[in-house]
Amino acid sequence: MACATIHLAVAKKYLEEHKELNYDKVIAGTLYPDAASNNDESHYTNKSRESDNVSHVRGKVNLYAFLKEHEILNEFELGWFLHLVTDYLFFKECFTEEYLLNNSYEDFCKDLYFAYDHLNLYLSEKYNITENDYKDYPSEYYSGKVYEDCILPKEMIDEFINRVSIIDLEKYIKKIERYQNNIKP
Repeated sequence: MACATIHLAVAKKYLEEHKELNYDKVIAGTLYPDAASNNDESHYTNKSRESDNVSHVRGKVNLYAFLKEHEILNEFELGWFLHLVTDYLFFKECFTEEYLLNNSYEDFCKDLYFAYDHLNLYLSEKYNITENDYKDYPSEYYSGKVYEDCILPKEMIDEFINRVSIIDLEKYIKKIERYQNNIKP
């Protein structure tokens, strides 16, 4: 899963282009899946995913299952869907299959959370993310540490945030429904 600051940066940039949406509801929906008591349920995780890192992380989100259960998205659910899209694309685009296969799950998690610790402050400053954005889920707030080189270069994450935030979600939903599976936009 992408860290909360990545999710918030994507949502805030998305909301810049969709001012008609209720900011607080979309932001709350964006944070909800990681704050939920059962992350597998809130992410519609494939129950039959395998144990290797590739299958494990790429089976974390099932976009089609979410859409089958939420046919017409309110603003909270739109934020939730944007979170799931971000997670799906994050694991698909930010980590090579080679990296995932050549590292243990334990090492991958250690590297990933080190990166999150060192991206949070940078992302918060760049995308104007404040503690107030976490008001519905204050336990998700973490200020972070000064950026250090890690498995997620900040330039790559900035490009990722920009790319995901401009996805036409209506068209993307139709594409997912047509293929009845996770698919890139």
